Amino acid sequence: QSVYFVNIMLSPVTLGWIGRLAASLLAIIGTTRYGVGLYAWRSAEGLEKPKYTVIQKLSDGVELRKYESYLIAETSVPKDGLSEAGSNGFRTCAGYIFGKNKPQEKMAMTAPVRVSGSSSSENKKPLSTFARIFGGAETKTKVSFVIGSKYSLSSAPRPLDDKVSVKQVPSHYLAATKFSGPPPSDKRIQKERTRIDSALKEANLKPKSGEETFVYGYHDPFITPNLLRKNEVGVLVEK
Repeated sequence: QSVYFVNIMLSPVTLGWIGRLAASLLAIIGTTRYGVGLYAWRSAEGLEKPKYTVIQKLSDGVELRKYESYLIAETSVPKDGLSEAGSNGFRTCAGYIFGKNKPQEKMAMTAPVRVSGSSSSENKKPLSTFARIFGGAETKTKVSFVIGSKYSLSSAPRPLDDKVSVKQVPSHYLAATKFSGPPPSDKRIQKERTRIDSALKEANLKPKSGEETFVYGYHDPFITPNLLRKNEVGVLVEK
């Protein structure tokens, strides 16, 4: 009986049936994964974002933008704590948005998640996090969430975590590139920063602060398909 059972299991008909079942299951999983990812993308596309105007198209796809003033909830972590910057920094700001504030108000999600860094040294060294940035020695990585426009600096809920601060970002000019894909690698960010610096030089424009680079992530790093996920690298510009 055992020999007959093994023969049945290994027969071409049985193997074909198992193959078709496995293929069907994979197709269902893939379709479900894409459907959930598409929903996540659509949800993120509807989030409130800082307002800006593209005032000039520079070379190599770089945009020069003028941003209106907006509020952020920001935390800082040491540059060496890369996982801390990507996870703890994100969670710290998210905690504020989701109710770790006075009066324990759950605030609306916005986009993008901002990560930035500045250097007090001439040494340029790439950092890695959810959205990675460049910095040198004695640098801290700043992670921030945009706060909805219905709030002002005086009306925004007060953070209960002293590692979070609410700040007003003044109107400013930003040279930026945009691209799809997963949260960018250090090599990709260096490439984008080089593109921006070259475009600024060609247009006789200067970065406002030499070492500081911003990376904006508009979608979650896990659910949204890479093809739909939007990233930006930016540099403040003197104007």
